[in-house]
Amino acid sequence: MKQEYKGRKRVLFFALVALLCTLVHGLTICGGCGHEVEDGAAVCANCKAAVVRAVQTPEPERAVAAAPDNTVAELAAAFVEEQYKLAEQQAEHPGLAFAIYQNAFAVLRLVPADERSMRIGKALVLNMNKSRQELMFGNVPCRMCQGSGKLKVDLGKVDGSKNVKFVDGMKCKRCGGLGFRREYLSVDRIKLNVLKGRQSFEQMCMVAGQVKQGRVYLSEELAGKLDMEQRALVMTGLPAPCKECQHTGLQVCRSCKGLKWEKCPADNCREGVIEQTTSGSRSAMNKKRLNASLVETCGRCEGSGEIPCRICQGKGSVICVKCGGTGDAPLCARCSGTGLFTCTRCSGTGKYRDEPCSRCAGEGKFFCTSCNGEGSISK
Repeated sequence: MKQEYKGRKRVLFFALVALLCTLVHGLTICGGCGHEVEDGAAVCANCKAAVVRAVQTPEPERAVAAAPDNTVAELAAAFVEEQYKLAEQQAEHPGLAFAIYQNAFAVLRLVPADERSMRIGKALVLNMNKSRQELMFGNVPCRMCQGSGKLKVDLGKVDGSKNVKFVDGMKCKRCGGLGFRREYLSVDRIKLNVLKGRQSFEQMCMVAGQVKQGRVYLSEELAGKLDMEQRALVMTGLPAPCKECQHTGLQVCRSCKGLKWEKCPADNCREGVIEQTTSGSRSAMNKKRLNASLVETCGRCEGSGEIPCRICQGKGSVICVKCGGTGDAPLCARCSGTGLFTCTRCSGTGKYRDEPCSRCAGEGKFFCTSCNGEGSISK
């Protein structure tokens, strides 16, 4: 019994040694006699015992953390750069340039703040505001000379007759003989310029094959890589226009009704001339008025009989009370302007019962049903 026990113990010892050698050094040791076995041999050459080989389990590969996908940011940055150059080329058409700058500014939100070009970001804001100002100014026919550029003489201020003449060779004092002045356009004209620029921009984008997300146009490649949150981020970057002012931020001045001028408030001013009380017959009064020294021009209105509106400062427009001058429609009250809702079925995880949530298509969020993801409602 003792010898049998020692034999078993010896075999067990050699088997353990064989296993360790195989694992550590790659050697195959016979578990019966302890001799090394040649590679590929089925039995030991010394004791003819069957060779038991250890099965090596391959070491699992270490999971490598996936690098963040910067494709969207790179494509967005390149697209913004392209749009910026295009807007600069359209500087002579401020309505179109304004629409392009708006679009580029919305796409810029896809680029992380630390990767944005400060030069492009600042230039976008500066040029967008500049083009918006250009939309508000234009050449308006001179109100005093009615676009003729000639000096206007009202004989009615002298002899009471209703006769207005324009003197050849003498320039209008207000416009300097040009017949027009560069000043604020009417609110309706500004709205029309904005709408025409937007229309031209959309036509340009459709011809280029760009994809529309809300009111923003993107390249087809960039649009195909956006998830729901990124699409909402872009769409909320260009809100719907204010229903009253259509992105102009202005409304008609109620005081002058958009005419920019009001009647001269100076005492005794009658169409630019200060009336003088005289006694005597009508013919004597006319003779005194024909004397240039007795005709006094109103210094307040410089003889025009009107002054710039004191409420709008001669602009004909004031800040829109509905949007506060931003030109944007109010934020959607349902989603607070984010354009998104968290899916209540999967609590934003994107999975429901270990499967992709059917309600949000695995996104964890879905577009606001009130604003369709744009974050604002024009109403």
